[in-house]
Amino acid sequence: MNSKAPRVRYETPVVKMAVERKLVSPKQHQQCRELVRKSRKIGLETTMEEVLVKQEFLTKEQLEELQEISQLGEGGDFFGGHRLVKLIGQGGMGKVYEAVHEYTSRRVALKIFSTSFTGDETNFARYFQEVRALAKLSHPNIVTLYDAAKGGRRYFFTMELVDGMSLSQYVEKNGRFTEQHALSIIGETAKALAFSHNKNIIHRDVKPENILIDNTGKIKVTDFGVVMHRDDDHLTLTKQGFMVGSVHFVSPEQIKGIRDLDGRSDIYSLGATLFFMLTGRPMYTGDCMQNIIAKHTSAAWVSPKKYNRFISLKTVRIMRKMMAKKREHRYQSMNEVIKAIDGSAALSKAIRLLLQILTGLFFVALGIAAEALFTITGLLS
Repeated sequence: MNSKAPRVRYETPVVKMAVERKLVSPKQHQQCRELVRKSRKIGLETTMEEVLVKQEFLTKEQLEELQEISQLGEGGDFFGGHRLVKLIGQGGMGKVYEAVHEYTSRRVALKIFSTSFTGDETNFARYFQEVRALAKLSHPNIVTLYDAAKGGRRYFFTMELVDGMSLSQYVEKNGRFTEQHALSIIGETAKALAFSHNKNIIHRDVKPENILIDNTGKIKVTDFGVVMHRDDDHLTLTKQGFMVGSVHFVSPEQIKGIRDLDGRSDIYSLGATLFFMLTGRPMYTGDCMQNIIAKHTSAAWVSPKKYNRFISLKTVRIMRKMMAKKREHRYQSMNEVIKAIDGSAALSKAIRLLLQILTGLFFVALGIAAEALFTITGLLS
């Protein structure tokens, strides 16, 4: 007796992918097959894909994803000359895959924008803005752009694939950072952003999710999707009064929708990131977005020592200045932030060295005192 299940013949590669990826169940597929057959009996020409969408077994976006991105083959799914390995991130703009270039075998992060995103004129401009930003930024602590092109109706670009995790993933997995480790990471990030600012590019979305640590401990800044160019050919995509950035790390001037943003906004967000790294939580929380953003503009400073009493006062002062509500009260450049962090690290090193010296002197003195005591005891006896 043959116990093997009957082999299913799928109408198209797209339908096969939908079932194999469990977007559509075998039962739903069979139901739609019957509907297609009955429709054709009464003279209505329709496709399986159309029926799947009409029956709400697939969304239009899912169908488009299968049609535009993937072309099933023996090596897996392909798009734009790349074999897709796995999905590593997604959002409103599109999806990011780990992929391998078909001819060079180079592993990359492949960012594919959804047609609903690039179909909007402003979003389409933002796509090119991110490409232009990354193309200008060649720095060891910033992800490298490899290529940008169009596949079918979808725009995409490929960039350096970072094997590691984001700061937020690190905290979720390991808990908060030690002060020395956090300051080292923030210092490296500040150097990357200083380079970006010198190229007249403001990140505007600095947060733990956009700072990566690779498997060797190296820092990489990524996701320049809401950058602002401050050069002669810049694209101004933000309207007055429109906020950009992430709610827990956004600067007060971004919340207010001020258009003349500069590097000091990134300094605020980097300070908020440092707070998160050392406490395991954002500075301001609330039951809704409006409540949180209001705190960024008007709430009192919350000392990180409330959540981590081991943070040094020097680091607290650095953080507080980075997150001053008025940007003129902050450090005025990332280079100033770097100098403050380096100074703090040097001071900590000097204090540790002094403590080691004092500890050594204490034990030397203790040894001398003990020897003298034994000598006196011997004489008395």
